[in-house]
Amino acid sequence: MKKVVTGLGLLLAVAPAAYAQQDSGLYMGGRIGPSFLEDSCVTDTDCGDSELGAGIITGYDFNNWFALEGTYDYLGRFDTAFDQSGTTVGASGDLTALTLAPKFSYHFKPDTALYGKLGAAMWDFNSNAGDRDDVSLMGALGIDHQATEKLNVRLEYQHINDMDDGYFSSVDNNFVTVGMTYHFGRTDNQPMPEPMVEEPVMAEPEPVQEPEPVAEPQSIVLSEAGETEMFGFDKASLSEQAIASLQPLVDRLLKYDEATATIVGHTDSQGPAAYNQTLSEERAQVVADVFLDAGIAAERLTVMGKGESAPTASNDTADGRAKNRRVEVTSPEFVYVEMN
Repeated sequence: MKKVVTGLGLLLAVAPAAYAQQDSGLYMGGRIGPSFLEDSCVTDTDCGDSELGAGIITGYDFNNWFALEGTYDYLGRFDTAFDQSGTTVGASGDLTALTLAPKFSYHFKPDTALYGKLGAAMWDFNSNAGDRDDVSLMGALGIDHQATEKLNVRLEYQHINDMDDGYFSSVDNNFVTVGMTYHFGRTDNQPMPEPMVEEPVMAEPEPVQEPEPVAEPQSIVLSEAGETEMFGFDKASLSEQAIASLQPLVDRLLKYDEATATIVGHTDSQGPAAYNQTLSEERAQVVADVFLDAGIAAERLTVMGKGESAPTASNDTADGRAKNRRVEVTSPEFVYVEMN
């Protein structure tokens, strides 16, 4: 029991240090579900028992696909029968386990991942016949879904293999849980500021010869890193604030028949590259639809998506990923005809 308590203490001791870091990957949570003990009686090969178990989860995300995770679980109170010097002896007690393992994730959607763990379980059986503990191999499979900006929900199957110390004889534990984790380092998407729009600057006329009037380039970047909401997570619908921020460029193209616009969508690196490419194209087209709805001909618009291929910030942080989820709209310089 002392080893389990010591291990749990070390697991929880890292929490304040990790939380103190800016952009910490620390997460913590809990889980609950049925716990099954197989082959816990020497007198019956099918002997098993089931109880309700619960535990706490703590871990650290190093990137989108790798984390180090530990759990401390109460697996239930079980009745066992073991062979001691040819005599069958019964024992009843509480089974707990401390696990530590690397966690590998595969994101089949930007907010949902399949994961697996393979590590060690330090278990303890505190019974009326004495206190026994040992270390066994532990493996787990699960699915993890980001429900909100900081909250994840998960479903997991965990297996502790071949617990054998005299009370047990090749006993396995299966633990099926639903859980929830809170991720301290993820920051809420802050409303993005109104985009800065450069006013067209007219060229100064030369003393002798007046140049042709030129409209300077003008651009707007819609990004999830500012104060104006652009898109919801994994969505391609444009917010009313974002539509309003595009109005200066819409007015420019309505005023000058010579004006054109290039619209390019970008995403962060979460999720498969092919999925992100499609999402960037959809978001660019949604922005283009604002211009089309205003009566601007499609021939004056160039619309494309670049997926995750052109980041402006690191995809290893939430703020960096928010900056990369953007649509850039540019209207290049052009010569126009002045109306008298």
